Amino acid sequence: MNFSKLKKLVLIGASTGGPGLLEKIVSSLPHEINFTLVIAQHMDALALSSFAKRLNRITPNEVVFVQESLVLENSKIYLLEDSSYFEQNREIFIKKCEDNKSYYHPEINTLFSFGAKLKNVEVVAYLLSGIGQDGAKGMLALKKANFKTVAQDEKTSIVYGMPKSAYELDACRAVMSIDEIIEDIKRN
Repeated sequence: MNFSKLKKLVLIGASTGGPGLLEKIVSSLPHEINFTLVIAQHMDALALSSFAKRLNRITPNEVVFVQESLVLENSKIYLLEDSSYFEQNREIFIKKCEDNKSYYHPEINTLFSFGAKLKNVEVVAYLLSGIGQDGAKGMLALKKANFKTVAQDEKTSIVYGMPKSAYELDACRAVMSIDEIIEDIKRN
């Protein structure tokens, strides 16, 4: 197990249109990534479990389906079952929200907002295609904490709702196409 201190945490939030985009991202990653990737994809928990298995088949990197609290490890991909938050001491833990009343599951705003509170780790967040505004406020918190924030562009979004909300809130430092996002993630 690789419990050494995390240096870089990449967060991705997605909704409608997200599964295909996430497959494209994950399948393009090199073997042995130099960061930890945490994904919040709006989807039913049963479907997310199957999706985690699918992602594991298309990448050489281990995909962990997060159903309970755990310590994040370097070079792994985590797919959240439900809304989760970070807790930090010597390691960074991901913990499931027990009293989540959000309409969205998992909620991206919660993930991003707690990511903004992390210390001594570089955080990069990407907000992909989706209906609604989930993720925009959390992305603004990340930007205010001086982390890199990127929203997907309108042209390559299946639904330009969540990324548009982040853009209109001035929460993103950059707007990129999905191909540019993939290249940006691979440079991490």
